Amino acid sequence: MPKEAEIQVQSTNHLQTGMSIAVLPFVNMSTDPENEYFSDGITEEIINALTTVKGLKVIARTSSFAFKNKNIDVRTIGDKLGVSTVLEGSVRKVKKRVRITAQFISTNDGTHFWSKNFDRDLEDIFELQDEISLLIADQIRENFGHIEIPSFHNTTPTQNIEAYDLWLKGSYHLKRKDFEDIKNAMKLFKDAIKIDPNYSDAYAFLGEAYIQAAALNILPNHEGNVLARNVAEKAIELNLENAKAHMVLAYIELFSDWNWDAALTEYDKAIKYGHSDQNEFITYYYIFIKEDFERAIQVAKRETETDPLHVHTHWQLGLTYYFARRFEDSIAAFNKALEIDSNYAEAIRFRGLVWGYLGKYKEALIDINRALELIGGLGLANLDLLVVKILMGKKEEVLGVLKRTKYIDSSDPAVLYSLLNMPEEAIYWLEKAYEEHSVNMTTLKTFWVWDNLRDNVRFKEIYAQMNFPPSIKNKHNLAPITISQSTFINPSLLSKDEIDYYLELLDTLMKEDEIYLDPAISLRNLAEKMDLQPNKLSWLINEQIGKNFNEYINAFRLISFKEKALNPNNSHLTLLGLAYESGFNSKSVFNIFFKKMEGISPKAWLKSQIK
Repeated sequence: MPKEAEIQVQSTNHLQTGMSIAVLPFVNMSTDPENEYFSDGITEEIINALTTVKGLKVIARTSSFAFKNKNIDVRTIGDKLGVSTVLEGSVRKVKKRVRITAQFISTNDGTHFWSKNFDRDLEDIFELQDEISLLIADQIRENFGHIEIPSFHNTTPTQNIEAYDLWLKGSYHLKRKDFEDIKNAMKLFKDAIKIDPNYSDAYAFLGEAYIQAAALNILPNHEGNVLARNVAEKAIELNLENAKAHMVLAYIELFSDWNWDAALTEYDKAIKYGHSDQNEFITYYYIFIKEDFERAIQVAKRETETDPLHVHTHWQLGLTYYFARRFEDSIAAFNKALEIDSNYAEAIRFRGLVWGYLGKYKEALIDINRALELIGGLGLANLDLLVVKILMGKKEEVLGVLKRTKYIDSSDPAVLYSLLNMPEEAIYWLEKAYEEHSVNMTTLKTFWVWDNLRDNVRFKEIYAQMNFPPSIKNKHNLAPITISQSTFINPSLLSKDEIDYYLELLDTLMKEDEIYLDPAISLRNLAEKMDLQPNKLSWLINEQIGKNFNEYINAFRLISFKEKALNPNNSHLTLLGLAYESGFNSKSVFNIFFKKMEGISPKAWLKSQIK
């Protein structure tokens, strides 16, 4: 049997739910409850690392953390999150040492694929996070099929745990993207930078917070974007491969500098360095620049699949439907967001706005006033209230408010005057918005609030200065683009001669050397014996032999077991003992695999063989 510290178990249930995982919050087993942030941080970093594995569905942090401190069966968790496996564990931090226990479990039947204990110095924590991520990715590949596993870089974002703590707290608030949360996030990231001025991630995340602050009118647009660019460039100066910082620059190029090609260049760098390719930026790019609403909706839907319990992903889907003028679908998405967090002001105010466009003014006013109450009467809900009143026909009341209000973003009164069909006033403010580089200028191409101005000569001049790419003909008849969740075309990783050579070598190792008898054999071990890169061996077994690694290995073990079981010299041994001698390392996996292949239990099979 394998050593006590590490138990590896192979599963046969991979055909049912595909390659997917939720990393559940690691439990803080330290005597000091203040170390909770530490166990949360380990969990999040493992999630981030696994997200870089293409072909693997990884549930995002917020949805995984919805199960924190809840004693729920893994099969229930699998159903709620739509995953086939979970990783759970615990962390104990004592002085300068840390102990992590991790278990990798099937959500189909609760089978433990693998478990291991790690004892390390605290200074090695970031290296350890990468090690655990690699081991889990290996287990998924061995049990479920071929995936390309990248090299997890052992980078240390900061040597200061206090700065790391502040960054974690700031990240929590930033993810919520609500009015007060953004203000809190900015303060926390600034505090982290004060403690560690070389903390690249703190600068990058502060950049995103500045962008959100400008979007919510906490900061003027120009000021927010200048601040965001400065800290993003500082983050890249400290770490050229900071994906978050490149994404911040992509947003600035899109929404502030209106450089569409540069925006995509920074976006590509962000994806190259590990950022998820399902994100808000590309959703907005599809909506406002490419006019591809179907693709934007599908990206937003995909985000709800990888983060189904996060209020913001459902809000984002609702917003995408809103810009596509699919109002009923938008309401449904906002309702889902509010099921998760009934006080999420952004979802409430946008739902109110959509109610207004649907002509349900009573519901619209209730929602928008509720949002204003939650955010202390501040923010863009005030603008939404005026939009609804315009839709209600209360022109004089809106004009009165417009005349006595000072706006941070000149595009706001431009929108209102456009909806009021007052082009001269609208253009006056729109020209100022252009000079200010307002975020909303990016919406000129596709947002219907500008439709009353499209025939205006001055509007056409402003529009031309934006240098939008040409509009798509028949844009409303675009064919939907399917984004596959887990189906990837695996190009050949080996030449024909290499395939023949390694298949012959593999056959020799199995039939002559009988390496399958080693219960601890892994794909990575076997690749080393063959002097072959693990990704290539995984591809060879899955694509050329048509099995995943454990199916391939266990097939030889099954043959060995049958031979041993029918040998009279082994009659004194138990069936389980013979299974272990054949290389199996788990009673449950042996029984499951045997029954899957033979259709009956090992005991029944043996009885049928003895006449």
